[in-house]
Amino acid sequence: MLAVLVFAGLYLLDWSSVKTSKKAIRRAYFIMLGLFLVWNTLAVSWSAWPNPNDVIQLVFGWADHMIKKGD
Repeated sequence: MLAVLVFAGLYLLDWSSVKTSKKAIRRAYFIMLGLFLVWNTLAVSWSAWPNPNDVIQLVFGWADHMIKKGD
């Protein structure tokens, strides 16, 4: 859970560049932050919830098979 909060803090460090942006960009920034916090909190606290690495492997798993065939 600590890692989730650390990465959320790192995300908030970008606030200075977003602060001067349009309202739609600021809104999207906070929506993404909220989704990030909810997703990662569920991944940490509920074992059935996929963590971001599992999703990346699911989406790009076909690339592993292509790389292994080339060896």
